[in-house]
Amino acid sequence: MTPKIEDLPDHIEVNSGKFNPICKASGRPLPANEEMTLVKPDGTVLHPKDFNRTDRLSVATFTIHRILPPDSGVWVCSVNTVAGMVEEPFNISVKVLPKPLNAPNVIDTGHNFAVINISSEPYFGDGPIKSKKLLYKPVNHYEAWRHIQVTNEIVTLNYLEPRTEYELCVQLVRRGEGGEGHPGPVRRFTTASIGLPPPRGLNLLPKSQTTLNLTWQPIFPSSEDDFYVEVERRSVQMNSDQQNIKVPGNLTSVLLNNLHPREQYIVRARVNTKAQGEWSEDLTAWTLSDILPPQPENIKIFNITDSSAVISWTILDGYSISSIIIRYKVQGKSEDQHIDVKIKNVTITQYQLKGLEPQTMYQVEIFAENNIGSSNPAFSHELMTLSESQAPAELGGGKMLLIAILGSAGMTCLTVLLAFLIMLQLKRANVQRRMAQAFQNVREEPAVQFNSGTLALNRKAKNNPDPTIYPVLDWNDIKFQDVIGEGNFGQVLKARIKKDGLRMDAAIKRMKEYASKDDHRDFAGELEVLCKLGHHPNIINLLGACEHRGYLYLAIEYAPHGNLLDFLRKSRVLETDPAFAIANSTASTLSSQQLLHFAADVARGMDYLSQKQFIHRDLAARNILVGENYVAKIADFGLSRGQEVYVKKTMGRLPVRWMAIESLNYSVYTTNSDVWSYGVLLWEIVSLGGTPYCGMTCAELYEKLPQGYRLEKPLNCDDEVYDLMRQCWREKPYERPSFAQILVSLNRMLEERKTYVNTTLYEKFTYAGIDCSAEEAA
Repeated sequence: MTPKIEDLPDHIEVNSGKFNPICKASGRPLPANEEMTLVKPDGTVLHPKDFNRTDRLSVATFTIHRILPPDSGVWVCSVNTVAGMVEEPFNISVKVLPKPLNAPNVIDTGHNFAVINISSEPYFGDGPIKSKKLLYKPVNHYEAWRHIQVTNEIVTLNYLEPRTEYELCVQLVRRGEGGEGHPGPVRRFTTASIGLPPPRGLNLLPKSQTTLNLTWQPIFPSSEDDFYVEVERRSVQMNSDQQNIKVPGNLTSVLLNNLHPREQYIVRARVNTKAQGEWSEDLTAWTLSDILPPQPENIKIFNITDSSAVISWTILDGYSISSIIIRYKVQGKSEDQHIDVKIKNVTITQYQLKGLEPQTMYQVEIFAENNIGSSNPAFSHELMTLSESQAPAELGGGKMLLIAILGSAGMTCLTVLLAFLIMLQLKRANVQRRMAQAFQNVREEPAVQFNSGTLALNRKAKNNPDPTIYPVLDWNDIKFQDVIGEGNFGQVLKARIKKDGLRMDAAIKRMKEYASKDDHRDFAGELEVLCKLGHHPNIINLLGACEHRGYLYLAIEYAPHGNLLDFLRKSRVLETDPAFAIANSTASTLSSQQLLHFAADVARGMDYLSQKQFIHRDLAARNILVGENYVAKIADFGLSRGQEVYVKKTMGRLPVRWMAIESLNYSVYTTNSDVWSYGVLLWEIVSLGGTPYCGMTCAELYEKLPQGYRLEKPLNCDDEVYDLMRQCWREKPYERPSFAQILVSLNRMLEERKTYVNTTLYEKFTYAGIDCSAEEAA
């Protein structure tokens, strides 16, 4: 049977470089190796480099070590057997690999980042461009080029080393095999030195209609260099209105003058020496008003009963409103018989009027006050309370309520029993049914009380503090997705929420139905702490909260990289990908710089916590989340306390392996005991997620720690880092360093070029042990 060429395309587009064309043929007999050839456009005859035969086909593979654009044209696959000869032409188009004509431009640099314009166009060669790579590495370091895939022209390189010269270039990739072009021209740049941290205790307040006052705590730099505070002030309304002021380092305040009345300003500060310091978080404030405030708007009266009603309103920003006044009186009575309610917390936008008379008409007016005076009253509203017979039964007192309670007692017991049996059955359902169950629970007597964006903890304390005001999320604005974490008594779900008109990812925390009252109280305490702490880049921030069917749902920032403990353990590449570890001679996907950055992030967050006089009490890698750009954020404030010294008086689960000696022996917690826990957390970071005191029981810890025993030095740890850990574990709490001092030490290490945590794969390398059962609270 005459041979036949199979599956040969009419046209092939190839990239210049190595090329392996294939010719397939059938026939009887099947063509042999020497009977198949490939003819180039210039007449050169090529013989197969590789040959395979099946029952039906002969497959010849040819090798062209370097195909170039002049080789474009008509190629011929030829088969010549005893049964006959056949030739089939096909067209090959050879493309030139792309290469950028310009080096990338460096737009901005810091001590650990650089903003790059990759300048991928114009380029030499053929397109279209399929993808782009930015290649970079330190100059004079014997290491391979690192690279990242980029989609935009502007890209930020993170986790660079301070005071280091880097070189970078761009590589373009076109479609097809072997489409990676040659790297373009190289650009060099040097990262900045690490500067001092921003001033502590920054506070911005209006002084007058044209003046703001910025204050901070005294600064005591660790070096002898001269320093000053740089203050940047800019207007929110006028982008062009910006001013930078230099303040001598021995001062602790500055007056920002020549401002405009009723205007909002953004202020930040940093401490500069020869190197520029780190900017503080932005502070905002309005200058005082030069006119009376406008009257409150959108006034609504609702939830009317026989003795109460709720009134809500909105106010405009920018008028330095200091209080809201609600004035009401019985209709027909004289003006001097009115009652005034003064609300100084202007973030409150609704209030419940209580002690009203049944079936009575009231006149209600609402004013706003600022530094100039009071607004004109808003339009007078009429409020008619209900009669006692019209009031809902649960709001009326006396015999009706007593009868209702006695009459429903039996039904309540039966309902609880049925609910318990149904709950047991639902435990066997799949994840989706478990999630649905999460929103159907009813709890008995609550440990916390909710009311219109406020939370009150039922603590047994002599002084009952004011309720916590929290940002309220609408239940219908929460779209639950997946369960991303689960413990014995709580659950964390990923969700999409709507806040201030914007959709965003969030982590929603809730308690399980069989959690104890103490667990519920700790959970509500976490909301209280987050509200009081405010925003900080190294603390997981509150987005809002929602009360639904007696349960509190807490929405916090979503951390895409999970908790730090799991993140560290996943980096143990010798366990997850041994071939990669051996090929790159590395024990971790994380560098020494990245690990120290995690430690510095946590120290910075704890320094902020200590300034606010909060004690965390459960500082550990499992309670640190890794957010966008791999920033470490402190989380899990359920055990936190807003006081300088806390003595635990109740029994509960304890994180023994992270606890200070005084906490174990006397149940006393201070910021100094948080420092001890931080030392253990630093050990976890260096050991890539090892279990502290692995192989020891809690009873042995109680015995050995007072005798001077401490965690051993990880094999990959520099003496200076271990010495910092040992300082955190000093027996006398007052001898331990503050978080501010810890941060200074870590920033200095980050600035040095030395490798403080060795992640190189050396001979007989072993990871620190992991014992998950020992990590659970005792």
